[in-house]
Amino acid sequence: MKSITKVYISLFLLTLAFAAPAGSAWANMAANTHIINNATLSYNDGTGTRTATASVTVTVALVPATPAVVPGPPQTTSYSGPATLLTNSFTVTATANGPDTYNVTSAITGSTNTSGATATPQAPTVSLGATVTLAGSTTTTIVVPSDGVSNNIVNGIQAGSTVVIGIDTRTVLSVVDNATGTSAINLAAALSAVPGPGVLVAEQKTVPVNVTAGTITTTGTNVTVSKNVTITSATNNAITVTSGSVTDTYTSGAANLVKYVRNVTTPSGTGSPYTYNSVSYYQTGVGAKPGETLEYVLVATNSGSGPVTASEVTDTLPTAYVTLKSDAYGTGKEVTYVSDSNVTSTYSAAADSDPATYTAPTLTVYVGTGATNAAGGSIPGGNKFVLVLYQVTVN
Repeated sequence: MKSITKVYISLFLLTLAFAAPAGSAWANMAANTHIINNATLSYNDGTGTRTATASVTVTVALVPATPAVVPGPPQTTSYSGPATLLTNSFTVTATANGPDTYNVTSAITGSTNTSGATATPQAPTVSLGATVTLAGSTTTTIVVPSDGVSNNIVNGIQAGSTVVIGIDTRTVLSVVDNATGTSAINLAAALSAVPGPGVLVAEQKTVPVNVTAGTITTTGTNVTVSKNVTITSATNNAITVTSGSVTDTYTSGAANLVKYVRNVTTPSGTGSPYTYNSVSYYQTGVGAKPGETLEYVLVATNSGSGPVTASEVTDTLPTAYVTLKSDAYGTGKEVTYVSDSNVTSTYSAAADSDPATYTAPTLTVYVGTGATNAAGGSIPGGNKFVLVLYQVTVN
């Protein structure tokens, strides 16, 4: 039998010499890490020293874990119909030891003053990368295990990704990716401290959810819609987490119109007056003779919580009895408009560039912020009001 004068076996194990923090949901080694055992037999066969080698590679498996989900701030907009849209953002952060894809669903958890509200994620799935640091990292370059493929993406993390490392959230500037050994994640801004080995590098993404208001029950009262999201691992559907709820508000306007009149020539009237510019207007008890001048004031008020839009005041004059008075508020000015911020404007009754037009017997005035000669504007809620004034002569 041939004598073997020297035999030894050397073992190389690429692994991580640390333990996961207590209560951590992720494994203490990055998924796709290659654990390589290299063994060497050294011997003398009588002709000299010889060696024989053998190796085996084990790839670390993904350990699915429930990601962290944080709802963003509530949103508010004015109600403009059942399809009125708001978008909520839920922040999802990986906690697994490697890349995983998660199914996203959303549910309405409560609503007021509406029926048929909906909540729909903009995408049905979200993919989150993750890896674990090795020794040798700096505050700007993070050393991690390679994932077996050289493609400038390591365990789902690439340039432009947002990652959470310890207490810091950073943007990835670039990835130096190797098929074996180690890869490097370069950050756009330095970390607050150098991470030691065993720190999770977790990708973070925003999951947008579109929310529609549904059909309002009572105008002038806010609609509220609460919703959450559920994130479930596509690898293991037992790994699932539901976020807290966030409540959106759709404010609703409720406008009304009241009309008053005064006799400019011979003041009269009964009941409680409406006063504008120290002048009283009435709904009852106003009399007039042929040739006298009447002035009407129309008060459009929004008593709701949100604005009303496309606001337009029309008034049909009884032309058998009265005639719109020309130049009542200056040359070529037949209409006075007072905005909700108490800014006074005068308009002509002609069909021109201002928001008032008179085509007998109808006077049309587009009112509210943003009004033009073809479309009405908005009147804010909270009992804000606008005024339209015009004068007629009794035939």
